[in-house]
Amino acid sequence: MKSGGLHLLFISSVFMIISCEEPDKTNQVVEKELANTLETADLGGRTGYISDYFYDFASNINVDFYRFSSSYFTFDYDQYLNLLQDTPPNLNVRSFPEYLVEITPTQHEYAERTLIDSLTITDVVESNSILILSTQFKNVESLVWDTDAEPEAQRYKPNNTDWIFDTTTVTYTDTMDVIAYRAVVDTPMIDEGVLFIDQAEWVDTTYEYVADERLEFSHVFSFQRKQLNGDSLIFRVNTDCNDNGSWDSAETADIGNGIWDPAEPFYDLDGDNVKDASEPFEDRNCNEVWDAAEAYTDANSNGQYDAGEDFEDSGNGIIDGAEEYTDLDGDEQPGANELFIFNPIPNNLLVTWADPQNPQVIDIIETGDSLVTRWGIIYYDIIEEIVFEDHKTVTAADKDSLVTLFTNRVIGHIVGGEGQDDYFIVKTEWEDDNTEGKDYDYLLFKQFEHIYKLVKPSFFKPYGYYWSEGQMASGFWFKNEFEDEVVYYTSNGLLREGERVETMYYDSTNVAIYRVERSFQVDVEDVTVPAVKVRGFINNDGAVECYANAAWSADTIDDCPGADTTFIDAFKITNILTQTMIGTDVEYGEKSISWLVKDYGIVKDELHIRWTERPDAKEEIWLGISRWELGRFSASSSGGGQFAKLLKRTHIVKINELQNIPELEDPFQIKRTAGLQRVELPR
Repeated sequence: MKSGGLHLLFISSVFMIISCEEPDKTNQVVEKELANTLETADLGGRTGYISDYFYDFASNINVDFYRFSSSYFTFDYDQYLNLLQDTPPNLNVRSFPEYLVEITPTQHEYAERTLIDSLTITDVVESNSILILSTQFKNVESLVWDTDAEPEAQRYKPNNTDWIFDTTTVTYTDTMDVIAYRAVVDTPMIDEGVLFIDQAEWVDTTYEYVADERLEFSHVFSFQRKQLNGDSLIFRVNTDCNDNGSWDSAETADIGNGIWDPAEPFYDLDGDNVKDASEPFEDRNCNEVWDAAEAYTDANSNGQYDAGEDFEDSGNGIIDGAEEYTDLDGDEQPGANELFIFNPIPNNLLVTWADPQNPQVIDIIETGDSLVTRWGIIYYDIIEEIVFEDHKTVTAADKDSLVTLFTNRVIGHIVGGEGQDDYFIVKTEWEDDNTEGKDYDYLLFKQFEHIYKLVKPSFFKPYGYYWSEGQMASGFWFKNEFEDEVVYYTSNGLLREGERVETMYYDSTNVAIYRVERSFQVDVEDVTVPAVKVRGFINNDGAVECYANAAWSADTIDDCPGADTTFIDAFKITNILTQTMIGTDVEYGEKSISWLVKDYGIVKDELHIRWTERPDAKEEIWLGISRWELGRFSASSSGGGQFAKLLKRTHIVKINELQNIPELEDPFQIKRTAGLQRVELPR
C-alpha cells in the first residue's frame, strides 16, 4: 500500500446478479415448525423495556465483572474466593457514547470490467493434486478397572494407542481458460448493502467456473483395528433381577427365583476374601447391595451346594417390575441374552463363570479375552481385532475457466442493516491468561426494534474438532461481509417473559454448506452475583471487615472483594446457535445465557459450547467455557446519542481508525464473539 493517506469509498448498491455461481446465503423451506412469539399480543408474563434492562448507549458505562474461565467454570464466587484466597480475574466493559461508528452509503457505481489481454490465456493445462485422508481412530489395547477412583466412580478405563490414520495424494491434470479483468468493485460481492473500499490498494480475486459433474477419486485404506466388540458388555446394566437366566413379568411379592444363588462375585482389592464396602461387585439381582450365598443344607458334606439340596430361597428385598430388555434381534420378545439396558458409563464389572464354582472378576481386559455368563452364554473377543477397510471418496471441481478480477481492497461490507446506521462502541478488556498481557474486543451495537451487533459471520472448517486457541485460529474462518446480528429480540421494545424466536437457514459458502439454527428464549428468575455496593464496614476495633470474608486483609472498604447480592426477577435470556456442516453432519454449538437487571444491564453471563456428541450420547453435552459475574457498576450521563450528534458533540469515527482515538487506543480486530463474550476454546 502507498504511504499516502487512506482514500475510502462508501458504495451502496442493490444488484441482481445472474451468473453460474451459487448465491452466498439461501433460505430453505424448513420441515419443522419454527417458534416465533413476537406477533403474539400478550404472553402473560413479566415485561420490561429493553432500554431499561440493557445498557443505555447514551451513557458512559463502566462495569467490572469477575471472569471465570473454563478451568473454574463450576466454581461459585465464594468457592473461588475461599479456596484460592483471591478474587477471580477482572474484566472491564466500557461504552464510548462520544464516538459513533457511522455507516453512510453514497450512490456510485464502479462495477465496469476491463479485459487485461496480457494476462488472458486459453487452453491452460493445470496439474493438481488432492489429499485423501482416512478415518482417524485409536486402537484399544486393553481395558483396566480404575481402582484409584471413588467406589461410585470406578469404571473401565481404556488403554489406547495414539491416533492412527493414513493419507494418500492423487495427482491429476485439468484444462481451462485463464481470463483477467480489472474493476473498482467486485460486483458479485455487493448484492446489496454498503461496501467500504481503499482506492490506494489493489487486490485480486479469482473465480472458478466449473462443470456440473465433479471429478471423483476413491481409495481404500486398510488397517488392523482393535476395538470394543459390538456386544459392549462394559456398558450394560443387568436387568435379570430374578437371576434365573430368563425374562420375568412384574412381581406382586418379593419372592425367590427357585434357584440356589451363590455369593455375588466381587473384586477383592485387599485379598482377604471378605467383601468390603469399597469393593465393587457384580450386582446380579438389581438391589444395589452385595448379597452373600443363600444358606443351604450340605447333605453330602462336600463343602459346596449340589443340585437337590435344600436351601433358603430369598428374594432381593424389592418387589420388581417387569424386567426390561434390549431387543437385539427385533422380534419384540425378550431373549436370555437380551436382559440388559445400556448405560453410557462403562462401569459394568465383568465376571466370567467359566468355572461355575469359582467365578472370576475380569479387572484387566485384553485383546481376544472372552467371557462366560452364569447361564452359559459365551461372549468371544471382548476387545476384537479386525481388518478395517476404510473406503474414502473425495471430489474435485472440473474447472472450465479461471477468471481473475483485480479490484480495490475491501475494508468492510454491511449487508441488510436495519434502521439507523450509527453504531455505538463497547470495549471489553481483560488480562489474557495465556500471554500475561491484555486482550480486548470492540463490540458495535445499535438499537432499532431489536438490539443488533455488527459481526463478520464465521464458521468452522473440516474436520471440526478444535479445542485450543491455536487450533481455533485455523479451524474457524470469517466471511468478508459485515452483518447485523440480532442479540436481543423485543416486541415493540419490550422484553417479555416466555418470548421465543427460532430461525433456520442454509448458508452456501466456498468452504461448505452450513445449516444455521438459532433460538432465543426469555425467562425470569432471581440471580445472585458479588455486586453489593458496600463491601464491608468498620468494626468496633476500627479495622475494615469485609462482608465476603471477615478475615480478608483490607486497608479500606474499597479493598474488600465483592460480596453477594440477589436481584429479584431478572430477565434470563438464552441464545443458542447450532451450525451443521452439510455432508459431514458435524455440529458446533454455542449457548449464551445472560441475566439482565433493570438499570444494571448484564449482571451475569455464561458461554457454553458443544461439538457433535458420540452416537450413543443420550443428550447434548455442553461445556462451560466462560462466566462473568458483576462486581461493580457505574453509569453516568454523557453528550452522546442522536441529540448530541445534532449539536456536533458526538464524534463520527471510521472502523479502521479506532486506534487513533486516545480513549480507545487499540485497532479494531475481527474475533468470534457470542453476545459480549469472546469465544475462546480451552487449551
